[in-house]
Amino acid sequence: MDFQKDYILRLIHMLGELMRRLAEKLDDHERSRMLDEFALEQCGMPLATAESLTDESLRALLPPMPRMVLSDLMLGKAEYVTLPYEDAEALKVKALRLLASLYGETRLCDLRAEKLMRLKREVLPLLATPDLMDCARFFATAQRYDEMEDALFQALPLETGADRERDREEAISLLREASRANEFTLVQCRMTGHELRESARELEMLAPNPHERENPE
Repeated sequence: MDFQKDYILRLIHMLGELMRRLAEKLDDHERSRMLDEFALEQCGMPLATAESLTDESLRALLPPMPRMVLSDLMLGKAEYVTLPYEDAEALKVKALRLLASLYGETRLCDLRAEKLMRLKREVLPLLATPDLMDCARFFATAQRYDEMEDALFQALPLETGADRERDREEAISLLREASRANEFTLVQCRMTGHELRESARELEMLAPNPHERENPE
């Protein structure tokens, strides 16, 4: 096992142990303290500070590993600390955005694909197109092409205009690239190259969005 993967697995184990200890505590103040301390140790800032920063700031400030850790900690707070429903859901969305932002990190995507799948299912109605496109990129990196395809087809109907056209073109490219994966990889995600090419063709044949049509002279 290479050093980086071993380090990631050990960190994931530490996060799992922290969540187990959080579940054993009865006091929300103690749970929040434990989360803040772990965040300060691993990410250089308390969890409360990370919560106050925008998603864009966290992506710019933090390298991939601290972003993965903060994602887990935010989800842990949403699940183990007593919060108003809206606040807990907002934390889950923030956790998803941090995790999905790691779509260029092959090892992290491989090891955290199941986590992102679960989180996406829980907060799907709250996600915007950029969130879903990041999820699609993440699943493409992890070679979870079934989940990638779902995210792409969930993302595109939510937008119009130039943004939709740009994302449609990227979606077609992702699907066609996935269709060239080896048979074993495709079987693992219950897809075939033919199915992925058909999805790409479906997007290629989409009629222009009404907002994109020019008015007749």
